Parts: sequence; structure tokens; C-alpha cells
Amino acid sequence: MDGEYAARRAFDWIRAQAVEADGGKAWCEGNEPVDYLYKGTAGVLLAAAEATLAGLDVGDLADAAQGRLVHLAHHGRMSNDGLFTGWAGVASALQAWAGVSGDQASLEAADDVRVQIAGRILNDEPDPGRYTDIIFGDAGTLLTLLESADEAVTVAANVLADRLAASAESTADGLQWRAVAGRERLTPNFSHGTAGVAYALGMAGRVGDRPELIDVAVDGARTILTLGDHPTGWAVPVLIPPRPERQSVAFGWCHGPTGTIRLFLLLNEIAPHPQWQYAIDACLQAIEDSRLPERLYPGYWDNVARCCGTAGVGQLLLNRHEATGDERYLTWCDRLAADVLDRALTTPDGVTWSNFEHTATPPDLPPEPGFMQGSVGVASWLARLDAAHQGRIVPPLVPWV
Repeated sequence: MDGEYAARRAFDWIRAQAVEADGGKAWCEGNEPVDYLYKGTAGVLLAAAEATLAGLDVGDLADAAQGRLVHLAHHGRMSNDGLFTGWAGVASALQAWAGVSGDQASLEAADDVRVQIAGRILNDEPDPGRYTDIIFGDAGTLLTLLESADEAVTVAANVLADRLAASAESTADGLQWRAVAGRERLTPNFSHGTAGVAYALGMAGRVGDRPELIDVAVDGARTILTLGDHPTGWAVPVLIPPRPERQSVAFGWCHGPTGTIRLFLLLNEIAPHPQWQYAIDACLQAIEDSRLPERLYPGYWDNVARCCGTAGVGQLLLNRHEATGDERYLTWCDRLAADVLDRALTTPDGVTWSNFEHTATPPDLPPEPGFMQGSVGVASWLARLDAAHQGRIVPPLVPWV
């Protein structure tokens, strides 16, 4: 099975999982339709945009997801404004699809969603339980607001950026953030902690020409550098303080160098210093030294998806190949893709994947359609990889994934 065939048949499987919903179609978690970016309709549309840019025809599926999200933008309700769990992700997915397809309705709906988010921010009261992170919180919402030129949205983005900067905790080496103020443990990597918040502030500093925010991002990155610098290697802990039952380090997008490297790549552009290239090289070396995707012991590298698994690492390597032209990254990416294709499940509806949880019974988890933990995220990466082998550069639509 080659990558292009697997990607095309995976989108067939995704198509078969859709359910009718107001405006178009949606995808379910259990028996309930969900629409957010992490594992719902917004993630399907973002993956469809990536695949379309790579040359794979998924038009009817994209139309169904786009119709649903446009309807939600004008008539729907979601529980929060988070990037991966709420409205911000809807806006980013619609923006990505508009950029690929030229669809004006998607662009207008994305703008409407961001204006609504901005209104809630500007009328909000301080909340001591507020999330700061990329997944649920202010950092992720900020990244979406930065895509807009609307005056009110820009004001709201600055409010969020100032709030994030003010919530930083000083350390001996720089700054750090907790996912929620007062939480005992730190999760310092990209999805829920310092690396992700500093990245969002760095982006806000660049977009809004606010060098003081870039300085804050640099101070956060210095803390990350210290946390990851060890005599025997380089990896930032998953949790501080650690839990005995949890792995001490990980290597995926969420809690490992695959995500955290994005902070250093950004700072290498906007605040050049040799320490950032050192950190970029250290992140890539840590991934290589991890020996993924080998299953070294029960529970090690059992995930194929974007968030915690192989497709997320592959996406990073593909981005590095496209940014540098270095064929070594493409060869490395091919090695990961071969393992993912070996784990593919062929069904009457198409191709899908199952993540593995060694403590569960049965350990093979049900296949998921979603972007960050499911098949559509794997499929869009494979489509981009196939395009690279045909000599086409397909830049990432959103640099934070």
C-alpha cells in the first residue's frame, strides 16, 4: 500500500463516518456529533484543506464539513472559545479552507466567529480558573485572533496577549506558565504549558509589532532550554514534578520536542541568537535518539496520530524538508510513513488506523476519524508526503500543528 492510495482510501473511510447535521455533516465522539478541531468537523475541514493543497480531491467531504461550520458560525453554540476545543478552531479551519479554495462564505464565517470571540473577551471579567494553554486556553485563542485584521479583534488579541504576559511566573532562568493558575504540576511543553504560551506571545509580538511580547517569549524559551538541557541528552519533562506512573519524557507534538521545537523555530526568525539553532538541533536529535517508531517497551510509541504519535513527528520532518531542502528529512519521514502504512486497517469503507493502549482490554482502541488523534490527520500528512515525492512544496496551513 502506498501513501497516496492510503490517503485517498482513508478519506473514503472518513466520509463513511459522517452523520447528517444542520448545514452539512459532522463527525461523532461516541454517539454525539462534535465539531471542534481536535477530533470533530473543524479538524476534518482542516485536513481536507491540507489534502486539497497536496492535490488530493476530497471536494464533497470538504463541502459537507464547510457547510456545517458555516452554519455553526451563524447559528450554532459551542461550550468555549478554545483553539482545539471550541470556536477558535472553527475559525482557523474555515480560514484554512478559504485560503485553499477561495470560498468567500468560509472567509466571512471565520471573520464572524473571531468577531464574536473578541466581543466575549472585551466584555470578560478576570477568571482565576482561566486556562492559558494552546489546547483550551488564551494562547490558542490568541493564535486564531492574530489571523484577523479587524480592529476589534486586534484589540482583543492585545488584551489576551497582555493577560498571558501578566500571568507568567518568574523562575531562576526566565518565565513559565501553568495551564491553570494554582495547578500543582507544570506541563511545560507545547500543548499545555510554557512552550505553547511563549510561542503564542512571540507570534503576537511579530504580528502586532510589539517587541516587548517577543522579550517575554524569549524569557519563556530560556526556561525551556534549562529544563531540557541534561548531560545525557535533551528532552523537556512531561510533568514537573513527575508522577511515578507516567513516562518522564515524551517525543510527540503535545508533550515532546515535536511541538516544543516550534517555539525555537519562531524565535530563530524574530529574535535571532545561536541558542535557538542549538535548541532546534537538540529537539531533532532527541527525536532521533528516541528510536521511534520502535516499540521499545509496553506503552512506548503505540500512537500513529498527530498529537502524540508518528504522524505528528512525520509532519514536523516534512516541514523541515520543505523549509531546508534537506533530503535527509524526507528519508526519515518515509521511514515513519512505512511504519504507519504497516499499521493501516483495511475495511469495506476504506483505510483507517487504531491507536494502541497496552493497559486497556482490548488494547487496540476503536479507530477515530479526527484530526489530532484519528485517521483524517494521518491521511492529510500522507497526502502532503506524496506531493513532496512529486516535487511539489505544500507549506503547512497552520504552523502550530
